[in-house]
This record gives sequence, structure tokens and C-alpha cells, in this order.
Amino acid sequence: MTLRQMIPAFMRLTALFAVLLCLGNTARGAEDDYQLGLGYRLNDQITLGGYFSFEYARGDNVDEIVLDDLALLAYGNLSPRFSYLVELESVGVYKKDFEAGTSDTNFPPAVERFYGDYKFSESANVRFGKFITPIGYWNLQPINVLRDTSSNPRYSRETFPKFVTGADLYGYTPFDSDLEYHMFGQVSQDIDDSYVNIQVDEHFGLVLSKQLTPAWHAGLSVGRYQQTDDTRASYFQVNSRLDLGSWRFSFEGIEDRLDRPNQRRENKRAMYLQAEKRLNSQHSLIARYDYLDDGLNDDNEEVGVLGYSYRPVFPVSLKAEYQWHSDSRFNQLLTSISVLF
Repeated sequence: MTLRQMIPAFMRLTALFAVLLCLGNTARGAEDDYQLGLGYRLNDQITLGGYFSFEYARGDNVDEIVLDDLALLAYGNLSPRFSYLVELESVGVYKKDFEAGTSDTNFPPAVERFYGDYKFSESANVRFGKFITPIGYWNLQPINVLRDTSSNPRYSRETFPKFVTGADLYGYTPFDSDLEYHMFGQVSQDIDDSYVNIQVDEHFGLVLSKQLTPAWHAGLSVGRYQQTDDTRASYFQVNSRLDLGSWRFSFEGIEDRLDRPNQRRENKRAMYLQAEKRLNSQHSLIARYDYLDDGLNDDNEEVGVLGYSYRPVFPVSLKAEYQWHSDSRFNQLLTSISVLF
């Protein structure tokens, strides 16, 4: 699809969204139920929203601008116990590569998330469908506007499947109300594998996390998965976060053991350590160290990131960062504007 073709399609989608808003407003009278970041509440059963982000990257080997994410969300409560969320997202909607003098479009959306939640009690709830793998911190913030930096550490992109198509039993343990657990499983391919980071047809995991003190949170995860090419992997992950006034320190690390058919076992290790200094409610400085050692693909990299984040309001974010890679050819400046509407 060309940019000329994409614009009318986007306008039709926007028009449909506007019509739904008008219908909802007519049905509810003059009451204004729109809130930036939470969407437009049509009724108890459906709220519509979405998000988008623009990114610009400049370095020795890159000079490009990307409308990276464009997504629509629908969520609500169908009963006091049952809720749902649907997310349709287009990634890399429009990309202009100034280095190569080319442009690409990718408008057709994919099913990013599609799940229901049934709540039995504080200690037992069930989520089923396609949802985010409930590991650590970074993976639970897939939307640019919610993250501290525009870029993601390689830990979060390459060491475990980011999504589960299956079921998750979760809640707080009855013997410790601060200890949260998730037990999830997948025994099929993904509902929509357009943007999944690892193609799997089996994935099982256990997650435990606990608020140890008012300032200190920690967790761990264990799991195993099978890729569609029959590569098998097991992982052990830990995470910890410390809030000290205007400072926040975060750490996540993982070790994978991978068995590829007819090859010897290889290990993959990755971690990141991040410090955030909140200057005030709108401005933050971020420093991060990323590390990846991938024995399966003979890939070893270290990345340093220094970034700045400005939020005029929480659902709107402007970010800038510079990345220093162990291979200096990949050093780059990355900026973004993102909105959750």
C-alpha cells in the first residue's frame, strides 16, 4: 500500500472512530466522557481509545523518520467479574529513509492483544486470549508513551516471548497478600504472529513478585518455550526496583538455555540496569546500561543510553536519547513523540 492509498484508509478509520464517538455522545446526552489517556467511554461495556508514536533516528548508518505505532483500543466490563481488552496495531505505518532515499508503508493492523479477564477473588483470576507475558517491568509497558525511553533494551526484545496466546491464572497468594503470582501456558501458535518477537507454539511459565518494603519491589520468573522451528528454551529471570524519592533504580536479568535440533546447547544472557532522576512531575533524566551475550547467534553487545523525557501531561511524551554501542557504527540519536488518547 502506498502513502497515497494509506491516507484515505486512515481517514476512513478516523471517520469511523469519530462516528462511534458521536453516537456514544448522543446516547448519553451532553455528558463528556472523554479523558485523554483513558479514551472515550461509550457506556459501561465499551471505552474506545488508542495511541500513536513518531520516531526520528540519526546516526552513521541511519537517518529515518517513522510513524512507528498506530493503534486502536477497546475495553470495558461486560459484568462485575468479566472484563476484556482488544488492541489493533499497525507497526511501521510510514517510514522515510533519508539515507537510502526510500519510503515504506505498512498500514494493515494486526491483533496486538485480545483477551478477557474473569475475577473470582483477589487470589484467583483467569486471563485468556492473547496478552502480554507478565514478566518483570519493561515488558508490561509495551506502549512508547508509558516507557522511560523510546528504545527497548535487547533483554526485553530477544530473550523470551513478549506475548502469550493461552491462559494465565493470577492473583495474590492467600498466605501473603503482598506476594503476586502468575501461572501461564500456551499450547498453540499465536492468534496473530505479525509482530511477535519469537515464534512459538508452546510456552509455560511461573512468575512471583513481591513488594518487600514501601520502596523495594522484586520478582522472579521461570519458564520454557518451544519455537516453531523446534528450538527449545528454558529461562530464569529476576527483576528488582528501588524508589528513593526522586530516584528510581531498575534491574532485570535473564539467562536462557537453548537447544536447537542436532546442535549443542547454547546459553543466552541479557540484563539492563537503569537509573531515573525525576526533576519534577514533567521532566526526567534516564541512564541505562544494556548487555546481551547470545551464544546461539554469536552476538555480544553492550549499549549505554542517556535520555531525557518530558511529559506535559502523562499521556503525552516527548523523549530524546543518545545510544553508545560497543560497535560504534550503531551509535545513534533517537527522538520520539507519543500520545495515548
